[in-house]
Amino acid sequence: MFENNNCKTGKSIKEVIKMKNMLICVVLVAAVFCATSAWAAASQTVTVNATVPTMTGGLTVTVSKVTGTVWTTASTISFGTLTWDSINKIFLPASYYAVDVGVTDNSGTVWTLTHTRVSLQKDATNNLNGKVNVSFNKQTSSTVGTELAKYSFGNSQNIAYTKTQLTGGWLRIYYGIGTGEAGNDATGVTPIGLDTPAGTYTGSVTITLTP
Repeated sequence: MFENNNCKTGKSIKEVIKMKNMLICVVLVAAVFCATSAWAAASQTVTVNATVPTMTGGLTVTVSKVTGTVWTTASTISFGTLTWDSINKIFLPASYYAVDVGVTDNSGTVWTLTHTRVSLQKDATNNLNGKVNVSFNKQTSSTVGTELAKYSFGNSQNIAYTKTQLTGGWLRIYYGIGTGEAGNDATGVTPIGLDTPAGTYTGSVTITLTP
């Protein structure tokens, strides 16, 4: 009929203890959350560096002899003894030449490559300066290039190109004897015919890197 007051007291004590435990858990969870948030905001910076050495003044000149589609390394531009073309009545070589000019420089200097030549001559009177084409090209790969200009050997004196003009590629210069074909020869270049005295004609070209 009547509840025992002691039982009620016992239940109340248990409920209070239970509430305390729940509050302790809430406090612990909040503390852990705050601690986790604090760690997530932490950061540390690590320095990264690398030094690129300066490369300056490196000039490489590679000569290639081109016969048909075959390229071979050469040390000189030697057209050799020319062959008589009985149909067109002109003398022609078996090959032409390509000279690749490379510059090794990362200093930021705007360098210049200058092409000069010594007359391709037999003697003081006879020369082949107007019989040879000199074509200046910007190469972006071994097989892809854009012609910048084409001159006769005689007019190729002091032709210059800067780093800015050659950015993204390198300079390749082709040397070939005039053929008389439309669009093939530079202005003023004519083939070697019987009006050209027999003999050996010798000259040279120089590639200079400045500054």
